[in-house]
Formats: sequence, structure tokens, C-alpha cells
Amino acid sequence: MSVTFIRNCWYGAGWGEDISRDFLSRMILGEQILFYRKEDGTPCAMADLCPHRFVPLSMGKLVGDTVECLYHGLAFDCSGACVNNPHGNGLIPRTAKVKTYPVAEKWGLVWIWMGDHEFADPETIPDYHWLTDQKYRQVHGTIKLEANYLLVMDNLTDLSHAGFVHEKTLEPREIATASYEVAEKDDQVWTRQFVPSMPVPPLFTMVKGFTGQMDHWLEMRCDPPGCMITFYGVTEPGKTREEGWGTYNPNIITPETESTTHYFWAIARDFDLDDDAMSEAFAEGAGYAFEHEDRPVIEAQQRVLNGRELMDMKPVLLQNDQGSGRARRIIERRLREAAAGPAKSMEAAE
Repeated sequence: MSVTFIRNCWYGAGWGEDISRDFLSRMILGEQILFYRKEDGTPCAMADLCPHRFVPLSMGKLVGDTVECLYHGLAFDCSGACVNNPHGNGLIPRTAKVKTYPVAEKWGLVWIWMGDHEFADPETIPDYHWLTDQKYRQVHGTIKLEANYLLVMDNLTDLSHAGFVHEKTLEPREIATASYEVAEKDDQVWTRQFVPSMPVPPLFTMVKGFTGQMDHWLEMRCDPPGCMITFYGVTEPGKTREEGWGTYNPNIITPETESTTHYFWAIARDFDLDDDAMSEAFAEGAGYAFEHEDRPVIEAQQRVLNGRELMDMKPVLLQNDQGSGRARRIIERRLREAAAGPAKSMEAAE
């Protein structure tokens, strides 16, 4: 059997405010899932279909902490068990159960585990403390991309495209000639660039008014398949990072289907925390870069590939493809391990 997605890992399901007492139906890894919160605020996730006649449960309503199907009134609790059959003598068939999924709320997001429940440890969710730490000011958003998640991951882990795709918003072309380092340890890939005394990145000109030359760092941490964060900042030439201006930018991608992806992005900064106008500027700049610069490129790739696998087409490989290449190899290995069985997969991931 072909294994398309890694299932024994945490995926971003939505921002905390996305999940409420109102139903949210969202497809993840090709499965339609119903999200809601119990009365005590605990998030829940279950398959969005009633096992009786397969009507979406999201068409129904919450009654306390139970989900009542619109069609015949069967009610299910957060464990997926049917707790009420309003018909006849009320007998509940043993098979009246809904598939459920482990969820965890951490770093301002609700995460979902699509695989074997016994391996779902919230402590394995990658560190995104910048999203909730009061030492930083955050903005965030969500984009749905009409492209396979691997193309989105390639884009995010490839620092070299920024000076071309994002020349007007994020990086000057000069960064393309800068050297960089790629490192891999415990299935985590780092790509790092540091450029001394280069033209100020356009984003910092927009939000801070900086001009001239500054030292600049650009780094990407990738925990395949879907958890990334970009470290992006400037400082006066010769000064330390602590003396500069830094941003910490989570990029969390979750496959919707084989050809569509949920993309949860955020920017956390360590300066001018009380400046609301700056927060709006960061949100506007990032939103523009993702919507009007990255999206057209990635979705055009998807249309050209038309169901074919990128590597099967034997692409020309450049030195700057190392980060995305390593991330892809980690995913390929974990998919092979998953095909061999869940215990094998989780043993290798530890």
C-alpha cells in the first residue's frame, strides 16, 4: 500500500481562536474533520460524518458537550461514542462510533495527531514559544494553497529564492551570493545565512525606516514534514544580535489533500512591542509576500507538475537546494518506515 503522508506526527489544525463552540469542518490529510470546544474549553476532533447515514456532523449542533446529528438526532461525545439514540427503545448499536483524533493546544495553536493514538505525545510538538511569550509581539494568519505540501516546504526551506521572488518585500538580490551553512541532526534541518554589511532588507526599511548597510541574518529551522520557523533580523555592522532587531517567524504547513495545503504563518518580533501600527505593517508585508509573491510561483509549479512527482522529473539541482533536499529525504525515509509499521516508524523517530 502506498503511504502518502506521515501520520504519526503533530500537524497544525488551526489557531486557537479558530476552534470554538461553533463547528469548524476542515480537511486534513484527505480526511474531513470536525473541530469544536467542550464547555470547559477543551478542543475536540472527530470525523465529520455520522456513522448512520454519513451526513456531516457539522450540519448538526452542540448540545452541552455532545454533537447531535441533524439527520436523525444521534448524539456523540468527544470520545466518539454514541451517547443518545432518540428512537424507539433508545438501543445504541455497538458500531455507533465516530473516529476521533488526539488534539493538543500549544503555542497558540490547536494540533492534531492523525496516526496511532498511543504515540501522541504533546511534548514532541516543536518549540514555538515566541508565539506565546510576552517578550514578543505577534501577528499571524492562515492561507490555503492550491499545491502539494512538499512544494510549500521546498519554498520555505529554500532561502535563496528570497532575493528574487521577494526582492521588493523581504530581501535584496545581493543575498543570493552570500554563503550559507546547512546542518542536520535528529531529523531537524537548519539552513543559516549571515551577511555582514549588506543593503538593508526591504521589510526593515518599511517597518523601521532603516537605510544603508547593516549586518543581516536569515535562518530556517525545519522539523519535517510540516513545522518550520525562520529567524530574520538585522543589526548595525559589527554589533551583536542582542543589540539588533529580530523576528521569529513560524511557518506551519498541513496537507489538506495531495494537491492542497493549509499554511499557518506568524511573525513575532522583539522590538517596539507597543507599536500597533508596526504590527499592522508586518502583517500587511507578510500577507503580501505570501499571497502575491509565493502563491503564484508555488501554484504554477503544481499546475505544471500536474500530479507528477518533482524528483521524478529529474530537476537540475543547485547548491542552494541542500536544505529542502535534506528535508525531503527525511520525509521519504519516514514514509518507508511508516509503510513497515507504526512501531518501526516511531522507533526510528525517537
